[in-house]
Amino acid sequence: MAKQAKKILEKWILETREMFREFLDETDFPDPERLDEHGPKLMYPEWIIMFIAVLSVIIKVKSYVQIHKMAKQYRDIIAKDLSLKPISERQLRDRLRKNLPSPLKTSNVYLSALS
Repeated sequence: MAKQAKKILEKWILETREMFREFLDETDFPDPERLDEHGPKLMYPEWIIMFIAVLSVIIKVKSYVQIHKMAKQYRDIIAKDLSLKPISERQLRDRLRKNLPSPLKTSNVYLSALS
């Protein structure tokens, strides 16, 4: 990483991961099985991609390459108890982009709430 990301304790990541998963379970957040563009089911669950995004914000990692390096560095903790191969930088970038809200859609939601 260009700027060395803050070293964070593995124990903290594990505790945060457990709290994040409990929150998603408590709120009945759907965990859909997504298909890749070419058909096969994606290996990384949506909640893991979201958790990687949350970690990148907390650690203040900004570029997709740095997020991928962080995900690789902490993969054993992030994907604990799941038998997942490392995700490619391209697939992680594409999945993170799919989770970004569209500014137009977001502004429409706010405008309709104000009316």
